[in-house]
Amino acid sequence: MIIPFIYYWPKDWYSRSRPASIQTPPSSTTPTSGPNPSTTTSEVALTPSRSSASRTLVVARLDREDVSWIQQELPDLQTAIYVVDDPSAEYHVPRNKGHEAMAYLTYIIDHYESLPEVTIYIHSDRFTWHNNDLLDSDLVKMIERLNSDRVIREGYFPLRCHLQPGCSDNLHLNRTDENAHKPEETVIRKVWSELHQVDPLPATLSAPCCGQFAVSRDSIRAFPHSQYLAWREWILQTDLDDVVSGRIWEYTWHYIFSSKADFCPDPHRCYCDGYGVCFESKAALDAWFTLDTTRKDAEDEYREWKEMPREDDSDVEEQNGIYEQDIHSMVTELDRLKEEAIARGDDPTNRRIALDS
Repeated sequence: MIIPFIYYWPKDWYSRSRPASIQTPPSSTTPTSGPNPSTTTSEVALTPSRSSASRTLVVARLDREDVSWIQQELPDLQTAIYVVDDPSAEYHVPRNKGHEAMAYLTYIIDHYESLPEVTIYIHSDRFTWHNNDLLDSDLVKMIERLNSDRVIREGYFPLRCHLQPGCSDNLHLNRTDENAHKPEETVIRKVWSELHQVDPLPATLSAPCCGQFAVSRDSIRAFPHSQYLAWREWILQTDLDDVVSGRIWEYTWHYIFSSKADFCPDPHRCYCDGYGVCFESKAALDAWFTLDTTRKDAEDEYREWKEMPREDDSDVEEQNGIYEQDIHSMVTELDRLKEEAIARGDDPTNRRIALDS
């Protein structure tokens, strides 16, 4: 039997410029102000690296998933690894529901008074398609190069710099026809007032996928502890299944922590200021991805060529050589440009010039 969960919003208790979302009775902790979203390029480039900023890595994993790479590659990083399907684990959740959202909210609830300056939320896979191409889709490289100062300055930072999928104009909340590829789209409209009671329903919700991001301590504490308890209770009590409730939260984090319904950062600034991978300009970054797409197409074409049935093999060796030389040339150029971008990002002056371009 599911006991109905009754939301209570104290009238006129919690008002600020950030989204005024559902509230349970206030805790004794007074929320701090949210992050300052306005920062000039000069401030970005000249702010010294905050390598001393405290950071914790929060991971949502299943018991069968191997996360030994974290201890092996990031031994000095504080971690909270939630095993969502093992109630006896050191870090566990009330119920395995809502995908990674349950682990993320549980960490905030349990550590609200002792949060680090930056909390990084990730899935368990080190390599996956939705990590950043220019960092070899490797979470180790992303975490190592993540600019904590940007996170502290902006308050919220999606780890993925690529806009697709998720940006822009992603979820149309006024749609009534269901989209099999976006099952959360029509549902969010129905539950919006449960999650964001006084906020008007936006026309769209957009953000880079896929539920991996970093948040500053001040941004988290811009909401009271009771708010996170209410959000977690919503996941526990909703009749929505695990997939849909999890997808709703995937496109809710950015709204909570940035106050923006559509949060689609410029990839050039994301890579440069967020990770210190700085191409000379946005156009130069776009050119790199165009060349990388050409390289992938050539590899696919070469693969199809080798598998093609043929009666005459006289030209196979010559044609193979042409494909391999072309692909090798593109890979060499891509690596050279990437190494230059990383070197450029390591220099504050060059980083500022790149961000101004």
